[in-house]
Amino acid sequence: MGVDFGSLIIDLEALASSSREDFVNEFWGSYENYVKTYNSLLQDLQSLGFYKQLTPIEEVSFSDQAFDSGFSKQEKAKLREVANASSVLLQKVKLLLSPPAPTKLNSQVRSNQIFLVYDQANQMTSDVTNTLEQLELEPVIINNPQSLTDKIAAYPHVSFAIVILSPDQTKHHPTQNIIYELGILLGRLGNTNVAAIYPPKQGFEIPDDPNILSIEHKTGWYLKLIKELKAARFDVDANKLSWL
Repeated sequence: MGVDFGSLIIDLEALASSSREDFVNEFWGSYENYVKTYNSLLQDLQSLGFYKQLTPIEEVSFSDQAFDSGFSKQEKAKLREVANASSVLLQKVKLLLSPPAPTKLNSQVRSNQIFLVYDQANQMTSDVTNTLEQLELEPVIINNPQSLTDKIAAYPHVSFAIVILSPDQTKHHPTQNIIYELGILLGRLGNTNVAAIYPPKQGFEIPDDPNILSIEHKTGWYLKLIKELKAARFDVDANKLSWL
């Protein structure tokens, strides 16, 4: 991926801490370096497809600087913007990489909500959505990488995910974003709680890991999905599918 998340978090923590401390102590001399650091870290994350809705911080224009009377109000406001933005971004990245909260199952059935992750609307996404709805399960849609952490935070009780491995431009590999999201969900939910559905195309490469619940989208695929859902303690009944 080209990004070391351990180093990135350390850099973000230093940026958030230093910029906040400088703002409180009324020291604004390093705000330009803070802006450049924040923008660089954000660019690293956006290169992976995350947080594309966030915009880089612009520096105060040269004409606004007040060399004869210390730092201008615009510079002070800019430092506060850096401090706030870096703190928010730090929390987002920590949530992205944080370990999952333990799921207390015991003998109880799970929530009827399931994460449904995809990056292309196609026949597979339509079939999976229709199948879940007929099984009286509610898909929680995640269709872009930057919404992943937001959805995980908003739905902490969701303990199962279905990831649709749509092909990239080569038609032989899943897209980079979807593989990354698959890895994040496997780390959070465990490999028995994430099912990957892939197209029945000759030569299509899927992650080489026997522990991943991989389901080929071919005749009867939904029966294997139902089997995995039952093993994960979901109360589902194949008789509810209208085409059976």
